[in-house]
Amino acid sequence: MARLSLSTVVPVGPHSLRPFTQESLAAIEQRIVEEAARQQRNKEMEITEPERKPRGDLEAGKNLPLIYGDPPPEVIGIPLEDLDPYYSDKKTFIVLNKGKSIFRFSATPALYLLSPFNIIRRGAIKVLIHSYPAERGERRAGVGISKMGMFIMITILTNCVFMTMSDPPSWSKNVEYTFTGIYTFESFIKMLSRGFCIDDFTFLRDPWNWLDFSVITMAYVTEFVDLGNISALRTFRVLRALKTITVIPGLKTIVGALIQSVKKLSDVMILTVFCLSVFALVGLQLFMGNLRQKCVRWPPPFNDTNSTWYDNEMWYGNDTWDSNDTWYGNDTWDSPESRASNYTFDWDAYISDEGNFYFLEGALDALLCGNSSDAGRCPEGYLCIKAGRNPNYGYTSYDTFSWAFLSLFRLMTQDYWENLFQLTLRAAGKTYMLFFVVIIFLGSFYLINLILAVVAMAYAEQNEANMAEDLEREEEFQQLLEKYKKHQEEMEKVWTQREEAEDPGIYLPAPQPGFSWAG
Repeated sequence: MARLSLSTVVPVGPHSLRPFTQESLAAIEQRIVEEAARQQRNKEMEITEPERKPRGDLEAGKNLPLIYGDPPPEVIGIPLEDLDPYYSDKKTFIVLNKGKSIFRFSATPALYLLSPFNIIRRGAIKVLIHSYPAERGERRAGVGISKMGMFIMITILTNCVFMTMSDPPSWSKNVEYTFTGIYTFESFIKMLSRGFCIDDFTFLRDPWNWLDFSVITMAYVTEFVDLGNISALRTFRVLRALKTITVIPGLKTIVGALIQSVKKLSDVMILTVFCLSVFALVGLQLFMGNLRQKCVRWPPPFNDTNSTWYDNEMWYGNDTWDSNDTWYGNDTWDSPESRASNYTFDWDAYISDEGNFYFLEGALDALLCGNSSDAGRCPEGYLCIKAGRNPNYGYTSYDTFSWAFLSLFRLMTQDYWENLFQLTLRAAGKTYMLFFVVIIFLGSFYLINLILAVVAMAYAEQNEANMAEDLEREEEFQQLLEKYKKHQEEMEKVWTQREEAEDPGIYLPAPQPGFSWAG
């Protein structure tokens, strides 16, 4: 009778984790040649094949699926042949840590010097993936904290503490150099183990490593290159706090999902910008210049009888004005007769003087007013004139499209919007309250919630994709389990036949060592 083996029925389990050797690399190169020839034949014969995709459960960063069981200790931390059939004709290998996390590397020489079998590169890989020992239950759950990641995270948090010091001690400079050295060592280990940027799974092929590379580059530029006033460049040091995203896997997953959701916001963002632009144009036409309308005191009459003259020849600017106002005319006349003919009043200077504006007690800006029937009125003795700057140090206005767009964005986000609402109604009139009703309902309630809905839908789609992937793996596992049960039934039949026939020549394989269906 033919020999039966579990490996021929279900080709999974710890025995499928084979070390990556020179023969493995040669086999990959042979498959690459065969695949190129096959694709050339398909191209000539115009044969279209379905696109191959990598298995989601064997992606880098995920845990080894349960169907592979518990990997034996001798395969932990060493290069292994890639389990994903998608990479069968690609120069890659995987490494497992004690938490059963999958790390995928390029099998090409790192930095053009270090092959996968180089002792320096293997040592760098061990340092990169080395994790704390995990108990059996933790290994099943895929728990494994990288010692390198934990050390870098502690370094980042300590660095953040030093960056919060307003008056750092004199020795903080040496500590800063230490932090830069640690970050450099981390990146150097990644480059030794992965390579720099040429092939897949190298250092710069991971977008998260772009942040590390930028932080280190800016650290050396700001510390050792004389660029004059580089205080602005030193602000890039706060990016070091973002390195925690690359260290904590869960946080990386959340940020990655957020980035994916932002990509789906393009249509909503276009709609939002379009609506804000339309409302900004409407606000520009309705309220342009209105927020500069202020209550300015009436210019007092000039009193000829109170002028002071010396030797009846020269006037020294000692004219007396009603209410002790400031003089805005010419300061010197040659004679009393030329005084009336040379008299001029500088209106622009008068209305630009904030001393002539009406201020409410404790207010930073002058009282706004309007010339329409339902706008704000000025007190007695004051005239509503367009003068001075806009409110809030000149940052609140509808005078140009850009300022109007900013004001509408402020309304949409409801950022102190009631102040802008009150200023506009006092300057333009209470009738324009309808404009703000439309903006608040359409902008704040509809567009903002539409953005939140798209983000929520993106997270829901991500969760559904994860659930579908888990369901697919569960179905695959059930199929393998059914095959295993059928195999067991066949084995029982063989044993029954052997007992009946008492035939000792039938080969019955023993169970695979270390294999556990429970994972």
